[in-house]
Amino acid sequence: MNKYWNLLLCSFLLVFTAACSGNSDDEPEGETGELTLISSATYIENNGTDQAVFTVLKGKKDVTAEAKIYQKKGSSFELLPSASFSSKTQGDYSFFASYNNEKSPAVVVVVTSGMLDLPDDPQPSKFEGFKHRLLAVQGTSLGCTYCPLMIAGLTEYAKLEESKSTVLVAAHCIMEGDDMISAYSTAVARSMNFHTIGVPIVLFNMRSVSERVELKTGDTPSSVATRIQSTAQTLLKAEANTGISAAVSGTEASGSIKVTAAVKVGKTGKYRISAWVVEDDIYATGQLNSYPALEANYDFTHHSNVLRCISSSDPVSGVNLGGKAECQAGETLKFSYEFNLKDMEVANLAKARVVFIVTQNESGSRYTVDNAVSCGLNSQVKFEYK
Repeated sequence: MNKYWNLLLCSFLLVFTAACSGNSDDEPEGETGELTLISSATYIENNGTDQAVFTVLKGKKDVTAEAKIYQKKGSSFELLPSASFSSKTQGDYSFFASYNNEKSPAVVVVVTSGMLDLPDDPQPSKFEGFKHRLLAVQGTSLGCTYCPLMIAGLTEYAKLEESKSTVLVAAHCIMEGDDMISAYSTAVARSMNFHTIGVPIVLFNMRSVSERVELKTGDTPSSVATRIQSTAQTLLKAEANTGISAAVSGTEASGSIKVTAAVKVGKTGKYRISAWVVEDDIYATGQLNSYPALEANYDFTHHSNVLRCISSSDPVSGVNLGGKAECQAGETLKFSYEFNLKDMEVANLAKARVVFIVTQNESGSRYTVDNAVSCGLNSQVKFEYK
């Protein structure tokens, strides 16, 4: 009888074990998804007090207290004593997290020196032969069903030589339901009469809207790119009368982006200057699309060159260069501005840039773009010559 009960008990234990035991590598309940390391700041100043604070997530669960965070140092790594980092030494610092034998992708924190100085001019006595860049403003919106074809056309244009001399800015406007629309992008769009013409549209150098590039019946991405290229080729034949050098500084902790520029004037005239903050690689779904076949080759969920803020809304063409009604040939004039991060919607400061635009009086009150440059955050741009 005892033998029978012992056998029955063993059978019960085997069934119980099979039902309740799991693989030792199974994730704890509620801990599904990838391991990610998040930094509170992409940029910090080299003062030893400005900090990047880290959070470790397993899926959506915060596991910072249980995880380990390491700093990469060449081919080795070093365990951080806490979930924060500060430094007095400029440079790029890479970190990753470890939790339950899983390693997160690395994140980079850049330690900057605060306000950057303008770079040295490689040819300080030269006031001609400036590198010429165009400004192209793209009127677009998630709610625009025809915009994907223009986006595809601009993607093809980016492969052409003329695109290297084009600074593209996407002004989301008109259609509702697009979080990338702002008071700033609306101001730019209205100043260029996009609300009258509609989108999609590409307009170079703040010229008359009659010179716009728009879609035509039977267009393909290649044909759109060719028309954009043709317009750029014509405009690039002109000489730039100004050259631009710039520096951009900013951190999350400071709450601002500080910009400064020097402009060399090669021809006497009336000039204005403005600075525009743009952001790249914004993830946003919901793009309406009349060309579904394009989705096989083009990405309509990641949006770049998105206009976030401008230094001057009225007029959009900017403020008088150097505060002067007329600038003289041979002058080098300065410009500075500070953007408040609270005044704009920036998803990722690491993906932000600043576009500097110098406009010149064409006739009457009309100003068109003479030259433009794009400068990354905590970066510099030197005067460039042909």
